[in-house]
Amino acid sequence: MPQIDQIASIYASQLLWLLVVFAIIYFVIGRGMLPKIEGTIHARNDKITGDLTAAEKARDEAAATQDRYVAEMDAAHRGAHDSVQAAKDVAIRDAEVKLKAAHDEVAARVAHAELAIAEARGRALGEIENVAADAVRDIVVRLSGISVEEGEALSAVRASLAA
Repeated sequence: MPQIDQIASIYASQLLWLLVVFAIIYFVIGRGMLPKIEGTIHARNDKITGDLTAAEKARDEAAATQDRYVAEMDAAHRGAHDSVQAAKDVAIRDAEVKLKAAHDEVAARVAHAELAIAEARGRALGEIENVAADAVRDIVVRLSGISVEEGEALSAVRASLAA
């Protein structure tokens, strides 16, 4: 076969061109493109590291902001609770003052009413005694025909009512 017979004569030149092509590929890729690829990879890794650092910093700032927010909300709640409690205390004191004033007014009205009732009762008893004394005088006059003085009849009625 003639193809196999040629191998020995062209083998050396093919090896030389193989070495030349590999050398060109090595220098083009290894010396020209590889540093650019490595630079891109390092830049990408640096960017990822920077982004992770920035994300951690943002997370820490968000946590600090959250803590400040919670602390301010707690302080606001305590302030609101204190304000409500103070308003309740003021309202209770005002209600107690008003209640005491109303109680005093009612007590004064009751005392005035009791006094008025006592006066009315005294007048009524006086009128009852007078009417009873008049009735006793009339009865004594009709039954016995004796005239009794008004003072005697009144003292007899009072003695009878006192007993």
